[in-house]
Amino acid sequence: MSVTTSFRVSAFLRLCTMSGEAAYILKRGDETAGAVLVKHLRPDGKAVVYARRYDIEGEIVWERATGDAAVSDKEADAYIDRRVKSDTDLWAVEVESKADAPSLTDL
Repeated sequence: MSVTTSFRVSAFLRLCTMSGEAAYILKRGDETAGAVLVKHLRPDGKAVVYARRYDIEGEIVWERATGDAAVSDKEADAYIDRRVKSDTDLWAVEVESKADAPSLTDL
């Protein structure tokens, strides 16, 4: 039995909150198997969107979907909006953190 996306996102939000980060759902997708994007909003107002994929060995890999450099908050939102239009099952989560990157290993 596989863990649902809804459960994984809920657990991730709880872990973020417990570590002092603000985190919330921007877009709720398919409860059981939706893909997940994580928008990391940094203290400087810039953002990075991370997308989860599986590598050739079936391991989870998180990659910077918006490129190597951080983008504006509006650019990150526009990227998420474009992805949501093409994948209605998609989840989008925002994390406001002082860290260089959110811990995505638990998601």
